[in-house]
Amino acid sequence: MTLALLDAVGDAVVAPSANRFGQVSPTIAKHVINDLGESVDLVLDGGPCAIGIESTIVECTDSSVQILRPGKITALEIATITGITISEMDGPSRASGMLLAHYAPKAKVELTSSINEAQERRDQYTNSGVTTQIVHHEDAVTYALSLYDDLRAADINGIEVVLAVLPPDEGLGTAIRDRLSKASASN
Repeated sequence: MTLALLDAVGDAVVAPSANRFGQVSPTIAKHVINDLGESVDLVLDGGPCAIGIESTIVECTDSSVQILRPGKITALEIATITGITISEMDGPSRASGMLLAHYAPKAKVELTSSINEAQERRDQYTNSGVTTQIVHHEDAVTYALSLYDDLRAADINGIEVVLAVLPPDEGLGTAIRDRLSKASASN
C-alpha cells in the first residue's frame, strides 16, 4: 500500500506517528480515527499492524551503533548480520519513544514479574474496590500484537489499574518490556 501511495503521489511523503504524543500507539485504522478524529482528512487502512509494536530505531551517526528504540529486530540480530557491535544506548532523547514516559493509557500501569504476582495484586485491588485488568501473554509474538489493544481496552472499559506481566528480557520481549516500562512511568 505504501509503494502504491508513493507511486500515485509521485513525490516524497512525510509520515509522522498516527497518534497523539505520548499516548498508546494505534495498531488498526480505527485507532487512528478515534485518536485524531477531525484533525485528519484521510486514513489509509492497510489492515492491522503485522507486529503490533513500533520498529527498531538504530543510530549510526557516531563511532558506535546504538539502538535508540528496541523493536522486533534485536541488537543481536543486527550484530550478527552486520558484524558491527551494538553499544548501549546513552545520551539525551533523540528518537521517537526514547522519553522515560510514553505509550501510556489513562489507566495506571503497574509492572509485575509473574502471573501469580499479577493475580495477587489484582485480588488486593479488587478487595479495595479498584478495577483492574491483567495484561499477559505466554509468547512474545502474541504479546507484541496484543499489547496496545489491551491497553486501549483498559481505558474503554474504565479500568483503573493495568497489571502488566513482564515477558523475559530477550528478543521481542525486550521491546515489550521497554513499552511497558514507559507506559508505567506515566503514572
